[in-house]
Amino acid sequence: MTPNHHVLVTGAAGFIGRHTVTAFHHTGHQVTAVDLRPAPAHLAAEAHWRRSDFADPALLAEIASGRYTTVLHQAGNSSTRAPAGPELEETNTFGPLRLADACRTGRTRLIYASSHSVYGTLHHRTPIAETDDTDPARCSGPLNPYAASKLRLDQLMRARHAVGLDWIGLRYTNVFGPDEDDKGPMASILSQLLQQAASTGHIRLFDDSLTAARDYIHVETVTTTLVRFATARQPAPAAVYNLGAGCAISFADLAQWCARLHREATGRPLHVELIANPVPDAYQYFTCADTTGLDKALPDRPTETAASVETHAAELFTAFRDRATR
Repeated sequence: MTPNHHVLVTGAAGFIGRHTVTAFHHTGHQVTAVDLRPAPAHLAAEAHWRRSDFADPALLAEIASGRYTTVLHQAGNSSTRAPAGPELEETNTFGPLRLADACRTGRTRLIYASSHSVYGTLHHRTPIAETDDTDPARCSGPLNPYAASKLRLDQLMRARHAVGLDWIGLRYTNVFGPDEDDKGPMASILSQLLQQAASTGHIRLFDDSLTAARDYIHVETVTTTLVRFATARQPAPAAVYNLGAGCAISFADLAQWCARLHREATGRPLHVELIANPVPDAYQYFTCADTTGLDKALPDRPTETAASVETHAAELFTAFRDRATR
């Protein structure tokens, strides 16, 4: 695929969706952006915006007609607190399957967002591979309905589209970056802590999480990966792939980063408050992606390291600090 092809981004007004629109616009592609919410003002000129459900029959018919070269599916209910039921299943599982069927008819490449949450509790503090998602010796499986809906989608995609559809599912780890504010409690813990430190000099952590560790990936690393997959002349094997840094950073390290950044900015110590974890049974204390499959499928992909995460964290802190002191 070459620039000026027509891509469709669903969930385009969301955090990753907004960055996806920008990434494809800046690389010269024609972008149609779909979301139930209105276009963000600063992105209105970067795409043709449509307020619509991604599974609207009229939109699916357009996709099936072959109008789009690639669909970047970022829409969905991303709340780990969402209750189980038909609404969540429709949004995160069955609607995306109809989208996949339309892409198959239109011979359109599909790249969709899955989640590292499908693994639940990792029984060993080592990176986990995509093929271990139902291995009880390696992981517990989903800890909430959201994660279950994502795992179900991945399983059905593997079963229904083993051949005949050019597709990729990406299990994001903890995506962070600028312009994440509207996610509220669903924002990455890294961004939440940086914002707390920058604006108040006070962070709150669960008292059982200091030894916890998570795999973080910057949103620009994610969107560059999406562009690489979408523009690859030879499509990668249709499969689900982990997309993360492949390393886990402890919450204690995050607290130290926040303390250092706050001290450098203000000359004062950071106050750290430890509070009880209200949902210990549904909490992921360790996340880390084995990216071997992704490395083979996309050898020139951008990578993330603990050092690059720390650099991006410092940039975010500065942005939060500047906003807080205006």
